[in-house]
Amino acid sequence: GCPAFTVVVAGRQTQGRGRMRRVWDSGEGGLYFTVVLRPRLPVLWSSRVNFLVALTLADVLREGYGVDAGLKWPNDILVEGRKLSGLLSEMESEGDQVNFINVGIGLNVNNRTPAVEPPAVSLQELLGRAVPRRDILARFLDGLEQAMDTEPWDTVMDRWKERSVTLNRPVRIVTVRDQISGTAVDVDENGALLLKQADGTMTTVVYGDCFLT
Repeated sequence: GCPAFTVVVAGRQTQGRGRMRRVWDSGEGGLYFTVVLRPRLPVLWSSRVNFLVALTLADVLREGYGVDAGLKWPNDILVEGRKLSGLLSEMESEGDQVNFINVGIGLNVNNRTPAVEPPAVSLQELLGRAVPRRDILARFLDGLEQAMDTEPWDTVMDRWKERSVTLNRPVRIVTVRDQISGTAVDVDENGALLLKQADGTMTTVVYGDCFLT
């Protein structure tokens, strides 16, 4: 029942959750928040919201902080191959229309990043100084509100591809049940990754964790 762009922010999380219910390390100094979105979109286009959110955050980091933020399918922001941010969304629909999409975002700002693989990095490490988290959040929310109002939904995926660090390189996709490797060739209009395997087989990957190899 809350209005669109309701935002909940946590200084730290004790049960931070990533994709496939993995633990998300949420130490003091990071920025962890969820924004409630209510786009008037058919469910088929709902994944474009996630890509627009990631694109907006990457633009804020590039333009506001001079960070060379790249987008890794499906929901990460990397700098120099290290993970700076991750997104996770949950949706409810009525019929064929989106009711709401809750987008949770974790951004390494002034926190100490954990020793994980692939490696992580924080804004403080990249810039050599502490960064006010409130400023980042305000810039992002302003940018996202404008993007949600003005972005033609049929251009989102092309813009995302321009910032992608996944396409045209070998990747490994891990799901709960299996793994598949190949070259990331493209992302389709609904956000699925098109993977070309070693034997030439083309596979459409709808979900999974993507590792650059």
